[in-house]
Amino acid sequence: MDNEKHKKLIEAAVFFNEAARKLLVNEKGLHAETLISSVSRISGSLMYRTFGHPTTIEGGTAVLSDKANIFGPKLMNLMLSTLQQLGHKIGEENINTEYASAKHVPISFKESHERLAPFFLKYCEADSMSYYDAAFAAAIATGMLINDCNEVLSVDKGAGVAVYGLVEGTKTAPFPVNVKVTKPNDSAATSKKKPWYKPW
Repeated sequence: MDNEKHKKLIEAAVFFNEAARKLLVNEKGLHAETLISSVSRISGSLMYRTFGHPTTIEGGTAVLSDKANIFGPKLMNLMLSTLQQLGHKIGEENINTEYASAKHVPISFKESHERLAPFFLKYCEADSMSYYDAAFAAAIATGMLINDCNEVLSVDKGAGVAVYGLVEGTKTAPFPVNVKVTKPNDSAATSKKKPWYKPW
């Protein structure tokens, strides 16, 4: 990857990180599992949009594919690599897989998609960024969020939540999106090969 492309991915990741914090805040503040699961879902969902599945599939429908099994792990590896660069000793072998489960995700896929997808897709449009590249930028943003939330949710648990979100995103048909949006309100502010996780 050349320096210019890497710079664009990091810029997008920073935007996705900051936008998610503003769009997902509620009266109680920000919730770690909500942030991590939502951004990882959108990362997977952006990648899903590159697979060529029919756009007539109803939003929220599980769509299993070989492409999801290939590119989902690539997103996971980049998320883990981001955490390693931030100083965490985390890899596929020590993710807390108990947290790669819907029971640790307090927000639905539909709600995550409705709150974040319009802004992420608008960013792609405005910056002429492909969904493929944006998916990787969102995976980097997911790693950043796991790092930032590690005082309230340990990195191994946060990575588990993220893996669940990546799987769900790459294997779920997205809902229709109107990308005509306004700016978020600033005041709302192992060596042994393992199988790719399969929540379905």
